[in-house]
Amino acid sequence: MSFKDVMGHERPINLLQRAIAQEKVVNSYLFLGNEGIGKTLVAHQFAKALNCLEGENRMDGCDRCLSCKKIDRHLHPDVSLIEPEGQTLKVEQVREMLRGLAYRPYEGRRRVFILAAADRMKTDMSNTLLKTLEEPPLHTVIILLANNPRWILPTILSRCRSIRFNPLPSHLVSDWLIKEKGLEEKEAYLLASLSEGSPGKALEIKEEIAGIPRKELLAGWMGSKSLSIEEKEGWIESLPSQRENLHLILEMAKTLLRDLIVMKTSMEGSRLIHSDLSEEMEEIVGGWDLSSLLKRMEILHHTSRAIRGNANTRLSLEAMMLSWAEG
Repeated sequence: MSFKDVMGHERPINLLQRAIAQEKVVNSYLFLGNEGIGKTLVAHQFAKALNCLEGENRMDGCDRCLSCKKIDRHLHPDVSLIEPEGQTLKVEQVREMLRGLAYRPYEGRRRVFILAAADRMKTDMSNTLLKTLEEPPLHTVIILLANNPRWILPTILSRCRSIRFNPLPSHLVSDWLIKEKGLEEKEAYLLASLSEGSPGKALEIKEEIAGIPRKELLAGWMGSKSLSIEEKEGWIESLPSQRENLHLILEMAKTLLRDLIVMKTSMEGSRLIHSDLSEEMEEIVGGWDLSSLLKRMEILHHTSRAIRGNANTRLSLEAMMLSWAEG
């Protein structure tokens, strides 16, 4: 695999290739974007392009030379990926990387260190890394991978070339799941719609999605105009307490509401995410007007964002249920 084989991310790749062509590769990069979106993959292809043996200043790896093959197999002595052992990076992992910076490349033109979860480093580790970023060795490229720049020290941000990786279009994720992972089209389309543009997340939530009772969500919650106090309490109690799992169910609810809106408006060219539930949706949608469905979607969206931002889950859900009351 090389840059040309990477799905999406044309802008980040163009920036990196231009830097190689113009001999303006900097010593420190910060790749920003959602988990599982492809930052690590692009970092490895960058390392291949920098160390490819097929000629100077190549803009892509050749996939044929010994250097490219070693990097693909994670055997190249000059390319290292440091990933968290558990939830966060350990002090010794960062120290080991910093010790390696002192050595010149063994085989390649540049040593490349890819540091995952850079936004999950403790402050003391960040300060230690900062000293290296202030005076990096000329033969080294450090690539920090992070989801959220707010959790990185401003001094580190200022010393790295930041490159943003945007979510991939859902059709690209869906096609990848079908071609590379052998999924059925309907399942791939559903996972892609819930993946937030991240192929990695699509695979991560595959098993969890299978356990979500979509028919019950549709008929008993999304499509129900009014719920008794007991029914509201029952739904709130049935939802998972873990924030990430709850967020996934709320995102699933959005896709169900989205399909009801599509069916209500007969949007030309739009396909249903839950096409296997089209009969159930036809029975429900006739009793709704479009403004009420759109109102529910807006309220659900705000609730999901609030819960993602650490709002009290129970209070947020109760407020949502009350706001959903038609009238």
